[in-house]
Amino acid sequence: MQHGHFRRFAPVDVLSERELSAIHQGALEILETGGANIRHAKTQALLEDAGCKVDREAGQVRIPPALAEECLRSVPSSYQIVARDRAMDVRIGGDRVHFLQGMGMRYVDTETWELRPATLREHAEVQIVGDALPNVHVMDALFAFTDLKDVPGIMQQLEGLANGFRYSVKPQHYGYLKDSDQFAIRMAQGLGVTLDAEIDVAPPVAFGDEALEAIWRFAELGWCVWASPGGRAGATAPGPLAGVQVQSWAGTMAFIVITQLINRGTPVGLHPCDGVVHAKWAHGLPAAPETWYTRAMTNQLCRRYGIPVTTASGFCGHAKMFDYQAGMEKALGILTSVMTGSHLHTLQGSFAGELGYSNVLQVLDEEIAGNVGRYLLGTPIDDETLAVDESLEVGTAPASFMGRALTRQYWVKDRYEPLVADWGTHVDWVRGGKKDIVTRAQEKVDAILAEHRATPLTAEQSAHVEDVLAEAREYYRATGLLSEEEWAPYMRALEEADLPAPLEAATD
Repeated sequence: MQHGHFRRFAPVDVLSERELSAIHQGALEILETGGANIRHAKTQALLEDAGCKVDREAGQVRIPPALAEECLRSVPSSYQIVARDRAMDVRIGGDRVHFLQGMGMRYVDTETWELRPATLREHAEVQIVGDALPNVHVMDALFAFTDLKDVPGIMQQLEGLANGFRYSVKPQHYGYLKDSDQFAIRMAQGLGVTLDAEIDVAPPVAFGDEALEAIWRFAELGWCVWASPGGRAGATAPGPLAGVQVQSWAGTMAFIVITQLINRGTPVGLHPCDGVVHAKWAHGLPAAPETWYTRAMTNQLCRRYGIPVTTASGFCGHAKMFDYQAGMEKALGILTSVMTGSHLHTLQGSFAGELGYSNVLQVLDEEIAGNVGRYLLGTPIDDETLAVDESLEVGTAPASFMGRALTRQYWVKDRYEPLVADWGTHVDWVRGGKKDIVTRAQEKVDAILAEHRATPLTAEQSAHVEDVLAEAREYYRATGLLSEEEWAPYMRALEEADLPAPLEAATD
């Protein structure tokens, strides 16, 4: 089954063919002349055997343009993520648009707008709500609340992924952290699913050993890996937006070369996190129009060279409340990205530049996704929809189409129905208690948590997840990455988690 929204019209171009070629050639020149910083011995040897010039002492690897072009041609134009419920499998690429849960560090208190570490139960509730929302096509269990109360940092990604598998049947997204990916892979394999993994390209054009180890693990399996470059104009990338794009593309091309030399045909996606910084305070601006434009350039490059692209435009902004600014930043960012051809869009739930995550915002963002999806669908143009005979039959004013069969038909099949937005009259709103959209979204969250549960793991699957978690805990204790000081509160947090129980009559 192919979920998502079908784009009926061609994406908007923001660059000419000459400009696309200039960015691509600029990136190849950087790789050939300056190279990529790679100190990972196994990867150095792989690249050297393929004809790259490797300075092992300096950690610089210069990549010939011909090799980069050859590897680029072997990247598939789409890839599939296998879900726990195979009906929920998602293929990323082509003319389909999908949405991915957003990410954030801490729980958002909508009464005080303060941020705090989330509990394991609150994390589980994010998975329940995401599983219930039809426009959350891919789950991001590990990045929803990356600050879990009393859970050591080294285990947060794995505990998050386990919650994702417990409370959702949808595809899962992952990352990497000090070998955590090896446990995540084993957890997924035991459940018969796949993961796609987001792996950093450090700006400018560098790869850490941890990132490369993760690339090897996923590429050897043929599972999709996303290159995630994150240069900032004037800070870790050149000041001009075009220069940011050249550097980002150079990092992406080096990433592609590595994956294809490991395993030809490995799916590679691009998840750009590059953008601009505030001129006064020098922090990143994820919702600035210049950042959106860099995403538009990236989207067109990926379309030109047949690479699936995930865009973070709109997944978070600068607003500190769920207000007009928050909605504006998210909606404009997502629509810009959708219109310029991105395939997968990080959206639901992220807040305040990744500092927070909220179930209420997850529902509010679901409304944005639904509206955007309906826009992409467009409308068919044929004899029926042109309705010339209908117009001739009804005639000129005074006349009405209200009672016509064709009108009733298209009111059902051609109209978007809002999830929490108020499309009623002002009189109806007053009679209903003058509820704002945040209140209605909270009510929707409460209803989902009371009524929805995904099909639970079997006893065997649950035991497998727990076994992998236990092995990971002991591994990190043995390596010293999970300290004895962290152990006691961690165990207490697990015992007191009070995770949501299955619902006897969960059928939705």
